[in-house]
Amino acid sequence: NHMLAELTLIDQSIKRRLAFYSFWEFCLWYDEEFFIKRPFLHQVAEAFQDLYDQYNKGISIKISVSMPPRAGKSYITSLFCAWWLAKFPELSVMRNTCTATLFRKFSYDARNIVRSKKYKQAFPDIQLADDKQNIDGWNLITSKQVAYFGSGVGGTIIGFGANIAITDDLYRNLDDAIIGTYNESVIRWKESAHDSRKEKNCPEIFIGTRWSKRDVIGRSIDGGRIDKQITIPALDKNGKSFCEDVNSTKYYLELRDGNKKSSGIDETIWMAEYMQEPIENKGLLFPLSELKTFNIKDIKEENIEHTSIFIDPADTGGDFYAALQAVIIGDKVFITDVIFNNYGTDINIPASVELAFNSKANYVQIEGNSGWILAGKNVRELIRDRLSDCSVRIVKEYTNKETRIFTQSAWIKHNVYFREDYNTSREYMEFINNVTTYLREGGNKHDDGADVLVMLAEYCIRNLRHLWQA
Repeated sequence: NHMLAELTLIDQSIKRRLAFYSFWEFCLWYDEEFFIKRPFLHQVAEAFQDLYDQYNKGISIKISVSMPPRAGKSYITSLFCAWWLAKFPELSVMRNTCTATLFRKFSYDARNIVRSKKYKQAFPDIQLADDKQNIDGWNLITSKQVAYFGSGVGGTIIGFGANIAITDDLYRNLDDAIIGTYNESVIRWKESAHDSRKEKNCPEIFIGTRWSKRDVIGRSIDGGRIDKQITIPALDKNGKSFCEDVNSTKYYLELRDGNKKSSGIDETIWMAEYMQEPIENKGLLFPLSELKTFNIKDIKEENIEHTSIFIDPADTGGDFYAALQAVIIGDKVFITDVIFNNYGTDINIPASVELAFNSKANYVQIEGNSGWILAGKNVRELIRDRLSDCSVRIVKEYTNKETRIFTQSAWIKHNVYFREDYNTSREYMEFINNVTTYLREGGNKHDDGADVLVMLAEYCIRNLRHLWQA
């Protein structure tokens, strides 16, 4: 028994020393039962170790980590923050997330690791400062400015510099990532508040779901700014759970497909949140890369041959009121202005009339399906009072909307030009986002942008066909 006790002490001493040099060994030292059951986290630990090793050589690298919910990605990141500070006790960790509440939770977790008995056994010289242990930002006794700090998206981060910068779930859900205005605000905040805090040679870690190619992780990957990607789907190539300890194969299959009591979750959410397949990978009908663009400064009034307004009405609610201002020069159609919001007809009908009047429109078309004939008649009367030469038509469509959109998609991509500065206008940006997230396979909740483009395409083909004939 005495010899067994000595061997146990020797074994613990070896593990403790290994935890100092190897991050994965530190994970096993700190919570062996958890990490032994989740071997997929070993590759995350190896990536973090590589980031540390490269930093020691003066090289800054960027890593992204995406995996299903409850897999432990934030837990291992908190452990890495604590391990990093043990290796660099004078430096600072910045870790930002989607909300201030989540930031404080992560800060609390990382601080508690540093306070723990296990951590102190591995790193006895690392101590929290007595006078600075607030979860909004805490110090070690060796810190030069602050050991750990950050914020939720939109929060203020001033006065501190980061030697490692971490974004940990900047989006609460799919809507945050694909709604143009919100996504753009997250990106602007990341590029200003977050990036401005990075010190020279600052490595970065991006933790989060692969929601979209346009979110923070997606843009960084597409821009070639990520050196190492770790992406783990819920079900592997054989349809088995990536880790039965996280959730069973049966659980994921029922979540995806449903069971006798309930239907499966939305396919887009399943693919993004659980399979780490961005929404665009499902197959977009109008990917941004295939849309033609123009500079608004190149549009001269004297060159405009025809101006049309196309309106797809909607009141407040889930759908958008969409109105396009399209000008034709030669055989090209330019979308120079849009109305795209859900403010309601009380605001949008007068705005549409102004759009037609200010552009001296030759033609205005309003979709008159469902209960919108009255709204169409209202627009028609208001426009005729101010533009006597403008032709105004209310058109009721009888054919399937998805079929019409798919049929006209090639013509739209070949002949219609969109403003290259679309992101300077909130409504134009929402319109572009709505169009470019339209899924080829259907199941789209909001097709207002694509629908109003089809109105434009069908009008041009029906009435201005000669412009596109050789």
